[in-house]
Amino acid sequence: MNEERFLILKMVEEGKITAQEAATLIRALEEAPVYYDTWEEEPESGGEQEEARGHWSTAEGFKEMIEKAGDSEFSRRLEQEATRFAKNVEGAAEKLSKVIEERIQRDVRPALANLPNFIANIPVVGEWMGHFSTITEEKEGWFTEEEARLEVVSKNGSISLEGWEKEHFKLLLHKKVRGADDQSIRERADEIAEIHEDGRSLRILSHAGPNEVLHVKLWVPRGRRYHISFGTSNGNISVENLDAAAGGISTTNGKVQLTNLLGNRITARASNGAVECVHMVMQELILANANGKIVADDIFAPRLEARSSNGSITVCPRGGVGQAQSLDLHTSNGGISVQLPADLQSACWLDASSSLGTIKSSLEGLQYFIKEHSLGYNRVQAETQGYAEQEGKISIYARTSNGAISVE
Repeated sequence: MNEERFLILKMVEEGKITAQEAATLIRALEEAPVYYDTWEEEPESGGEQEEARGHWSTAEGFKEMIEKAGDSEFSRRLEQEATRFAKNVEGAAEKLSKVIEERIQRDVRPALANLPNFIANIPVVGEWMGHFSTITEEKEGWFTEEEARLEVVSKNGSISLEGWEKEHFKLLLHKKVRGADDQSIRERADEIAEIHEDGRSLRILSHAGPNEVLHVKLWVPRGRRYHISFGTSNGNISVENLDAAAGGISTTNGKVQLTNLLGNRITARASNGAVECVHMVMQELILANANGKIVADDIFAPRLEARSSNGSITVCPRGGVGQAQSLDLHTSNGGISVQLPADLQSACWLDASSSLGTIKSSLEGLQYFIKEHSLGYNRVQAETQGYAEQEGKISIYARTSNGAISVE
């Protein structure tokens, strides 16, 4: 939390967000934790709502004032203000995630050179401080089995994996280390990366300190099966162009980018950063973050789950597959948008709920089972005509507290 607070304050100092946006984001960070280990509903708070203080400062304040007033016009304004509140949190979270992504890619900034020494011990800013020497290590090899395990465990640094048409793999390590002289720099560079290879697996462990960085780039034969286990504290992670992939990907401060993948089950999680997936066919896809957007574009997955605390969720499923798909989408502060191809617009089941936000759908021929619109609770449950008989169909379960839901 201290790292996020520091970055938020720097964003205010640099004029990237306002003080009001910073306060909103800090409050959201403190009050809306993301649940990574389970996909249960977030527990409701047992505390009482705070009294509104002359203006609507939070969604809870809006709701309390409306309940006292009992006015339909206030109800309409409640939805508008709640949506604006969610967009403010969503926008501030997105700015934070982008700043983190940009700064992870940069080296030392002269303006930061005189910051107190203790700042250098914060991992996310460790790379900015002091003078670094970069050592590059390259390794090539072959996998002897059709299925290989790939594992990277890092603290500071990006991870990149790409499938290529060659039969061997290539590993490129960029190490940023400090040292009193060339010999001590090279000795330290040899220590921060531990590589294990046996023909069936490749494992890279980072021993980089708070002010050191290890960037990992890996190219592997595209057609093999891979089980992936990637994790870093500060850095972006990208995986692309694999024909058979499964596993888990996680970063604390950084972006996750998945492109052109086929496979069984992938989980991708970030605390502060966007999660973006493009051109994928998976049996199961699970996406989660705390601050930042989630985007899944041109995706086919019989089961897709996406969860965010402060960020929007946008999903564009692939049509023309002839198999059923299921979307399970949750966010606390942000909107949810599902954009369906033509064949799925006539084969859709929808269950959408927003505490303080509108629900809109342009689908034709919807048969409604539930259509409720009341103070602090909006819900729609419906399906298109002939949904049950369709083979290529989609079910959408969407939940948000503060934000709009759109299916079109």
